[in-house]
Amino acid sequence: MRIFVNEFCGHPFQIQLSRELVIRGHEVEHVYFSGNLSTPKGAVEAANTAHRLNISGLNIKRAFEKHSIRSRRAADIEYGMAVAEAVSRFKPDVVISANMPLDAQKILLKAARKHNAKFIYWLQDVYSMAVRFVLARRQKILANIGGAYYESLEKKLLRQSDSIVCISDSFVDYVKDWGIEEEKIHLIENWSPLDEITPMSKDNPWARENGVAQKFCFMYSGTLGMKHRPELLLCLAKHLDATREAILIVNAAGAGADWLRDQTKDISPEAFRLHPFQPYERLSEVMATADVLIALLDSDAGKFAVPSKTLAYLCAARPILMAAPNVNQAAKVIQAAKAGLLVSPDSPEDFVFAARKFIDNPHERAAYAKQARAYAERNFNIGHIADRFLNLIRHDRCGQTARLFPRDCELD
Repeated sequence: MRIFVNEFCGHPFQIQLSRELVIRGHEVEHVYFSGNLSTPKGAVEAANTAHRLNISGLNIKRAFEKHSIRSRRAADIEYGMAVAEAVSRFKPDVVISANMPLDAQKILLKAARKHNAKFIYWLQDVYSMAVRFVLARRQKILANIGGAYYESLEKKLLRQSDSIVCISDSFVDYVKDWGIEEEKIHLIENWSPLDEITPMSKDNPWARENGVAQKFCFMYSGTLGMKHRPELLLCLAKHLDATREAILIVNAAGAGADWLRDQTKDISPEAFRLHPFQPYERLSEVMATADVLIALLDSDAGKFAVPSKTLAYLCAARPILMAAPNVNQAAKVIQAAKAGLLVSPDSPEDFVFAARKFIDNPHERAAYAKQARAYAERNFNIGHIADRFLNLIRHDRCGQTARLFPRDCELD
């Protein structure tokens, strides 16, 4: 089978899925947007060595300004056209699309139809809700108009898709409430590659290079937008600047990282450091440097976003301090795994207090770390995950849905 995977961000776990599909005998074209520098990329070059797997970073002529209302839509449309051209060249049987801006998704879905390819909408974010969230911080009227337009478009694209993969129960509920046929909706939660992020000693090359192998480290690693509440990191940085009992390291890019850089100019590098994204191949070292890993999400953003960084944290076998609404899928996972502490993103005091609790309780940290990796090993088996996607792709032929695993449905 010829499978075309479009994943706008270039995340590692989707690349891992493409590799596994190739191992099963399928031919896979995997594309992502190389011009989006605000999200970390997976092991693209290493993955591209496999036979029958081609991974391409697609770019556009115009500069990509993620947060510019004026130019963002035009850039999204241009990327959609680039992906549509790639579909025309590859002529797939199936198109799987994730993290795709809706204006681009519309173009891609049309291209899939033109080539009689099955279209699977991998719903990683409720995009129209994200648009409302971002625009509401600028102008309420604009948020209402833009949100209504993109909600209408999102519903239309979901209805036109052959199948929808939701990554959380709450996303399933949203899609059902929009009147989408229930038989098209499938739940497959996100994961992180177990073999790419492995537990390591804190005293490792990255830690020594940065002079923190012997210091207690809090760490945030990944995209940092304003929906991630960077002000909580500022509060912790100020606390550590006063106490000098630990250091906060942030490896990030995005609007939140830019804001944090401006706000921390007077804080000592002994208490806070801001780095760009670190090389993916060194991520195990980077995360092992942390005594505690941090995940953040705004109360309102918890409705439409599920931060995948928390899944990588689980693989790294480190305790997690998460500030997020408890209804968020990532927060539920941390609680189910018993991998750390969850606090409200609306309480800086509770966030700093929880951080202090981690410093004072090494035995609890060790227990959380062990439970984090154990959860990942139980739930992130790529073979089982690929089975579910292949069942989904073939459910029409087998007369089953992705929730079922019929023994007589061959999954080669």
